[in-house]
Amino acid sequence: VEFELRREIKRLQEYRAAGITNFCSARTYDHLKKTRDEERLKRTMLSEVLQYIQDSSACQQWLSRQADIDSGLSPTVPVPSNSGRRSAPPLNLTGLPGTEKLNEKEKEV
Repeated sequence: VEFELRREIKRLQEYRAAGITNFCSARTYDHLKKTRDEERLKRTMLSEVLQYIQDSSACQQWLSRQADIDSGLSPTVPVPSNSGRRSAPPLNLTGLPGTEKLNEKEKEV
């Protein structure tokens, strides 16, 4: 019961933050939010496909990874990025809470 109440409170707080004042508007908001989320997911998937379509082996790896995700398995083969992008510089973890618990290998990852 507590979990359900917390979830409902969170949903109502989201409505308040969005300026929703009645439940009719909340239904419209939920519908539009669902539509936006679906469109965002489609754009993300399309950009992934376009990134790997140039290289057939990368494309095959991406397709197998998506099949694994769809079947509930975690992907085992990382997909190499051939987009020409540079790798990100290492993060500076100095002073962040909890970093003292990490060993050097974990900090490197």
